[in-house]
Amino acid sequence: MKYAPIDAIRIRNLIADIQNSMKEIGPLAEMSLKEFKSDSRNFGLAEHYFRRSLEGVLTIGTHILSRLPVRTKDYQEIIESLGRNKIIPKDFAERNKKLAGYRNRMVHMYWEIKEEELHKILNEHLGDIDKFCQYYQVVLRKPQKFGMEIAE
Repeated sequence: MKYAPIDAIRIRNLIADIQNSMKEIGPLAEMSLKEFKSDSRNFGLAEHYFRRSLEGVLTIGTHILSRLPVRTKDYQEIIESLGRNKIIPKDFAERNKKLAGYRNRMVHMYWEIKEEELHKILNEHLGDIDKFCQYYQVVLRKPQKFGMEIAE
């Protein structure tokens, strides 16, 4: 069975959105926790842009996986399936699969997220978000390596 080609324009636009969000988050993550907490706008901005970044990572992952004979039932499984299908390294998938659950908390239980927690997550995972984008760009450059085609 042949699957639809990857929509390269859509993926490039999503990657650009993730990268723009990361530029906004970067200075916030570099702040000390005390400085981060000193202005409530920091938390709001960080939460907004980090959620957008996670949404982008998961949307691209879903798009890529929809071009393979893969079924996923939830966001965490998207990241695990990306690892199983060698879109991202398995150890990277294992280390980052909980980001999908964090996205769900940010959307559905946002009131539970505290400044300390978000600041810690940003410091631990900002580089990982950038790595997701790098892995996705490899798919765009070499789709045949993954048994896919590109639609421009």
